[in-house]
Amino acid sequence: MWWIFAKWGGNQGTASMKNKVLKYGLMGVGALFALVALAVVWLQLTYEHDYSSTPLPPITASADPDTIARGEYVVHALAHCSACHAPAEMVEQKQLPADKLDLSGGGHFPAGPFGDFYATNLTADEATGLAKASDGQIARAIRHGVDREGRLAAFMKFTVGNMADEDLTAVVSYLRTLPAKERAVPKDEWGILAKALSSKMTPRHEPPIEYVAPGGISVERGRYLANGPAACYTCHTPRDVIAGFVEAGPRFSGSSEAEPDPTDPDFEFITPNLTPGAGGVVGAWSEDQFVERFRRGVAFKGSIMPWDNFKQMTEQDIRSIYQYLKTVPAAAGPSMPGRVPKG
Repeated sequence: MWWIFAKWGGNQGTASMKNKVLKYGLMGVGALFALVALAVVWLQLTYEHDYSSTPLPPITASADPDTIARGEYVVHALAHCSACHAPAEMVEQKQLPADKLDLSGGGHFPAGPFGDFYATNLTADEATGLAKASDGQIARAIRHGVDREGRLAAFMKFTVGNMADEDLTAVVSYLRTLPAKERAVPKDEWGILAKALSSKMTPRHEPPIEYVAPGGISVERGRYLANGPAACYTCHTPRDVIAGFVEAGPRFSGSSEAEPDPTDPDFEFITPNLTPGAGGVVGAWSEDQFVERFRRGVAFKGSIMPWDNFKQMTEQDIRSIYQYLKTVPAAAGPSMPGRVPKG
């Protein structure tokens, strides 16, 4: 009979061991959940930094008609502000504002784990627009990506190009002429990944790019536009997301990170190489072809390229950009076309 008791005792021991394993396993899972919860709470409490000490650029709006006219060109063509700050319903349809002066914003830009971002109201409305913002605060949001409350305006930092004082003054001057349109815009909602990377997502502090005035076709004007207000480099350069979207490869060599085509799940967009390298745009197109592509405007509705803005650029500026891109070092990168079958 001893073996019966031995077996029973062994079973009891095994059961006891299983219970202990289960107990400690549940404790471990509970501890893990507690750590995750604490991390989430910590991120929620610490991700938002105060950048109100970021200096206000010494920019004052001008009433000069020529300055305002140049600002209109920068806003609607070069810097393509109206692609994002059009009324929300127009942005959703990827259309420019029917009323050119209606930059009341509200457009929603979902960015997955990075969060949800909204384009602000740029009109003179007292309650919802820029009426109460100083010229310097508007200029700081454009140049440094810091809003009037001193918070990082992440979407501005990563999508707006460097801009010389001359064009920044022109932009602020033009925005001051926009009639008030009341439209309350939700605040940006940072996602968990953006919050985790918040210490690396800091204001932009590079010095203003050297200004080259419009008029004529030149490599110098093209350099200013492509590295400045036209912001070609912001999309057409590889970036390290984990390091805070810093440049991670040759400028203008494209980005291999595919973006889904929201109008067709079977296709995606890959930002192509603009260098004279193999497969690069300026290596494959003549200057006239480059101009013709800009003049054609939108080819694919799902593209994030603001073609309808860029087709408003002067021919001199388009040719200047092409001639500058022909001078940048050739680099390997995604070749054309930019829209390809998924995968």
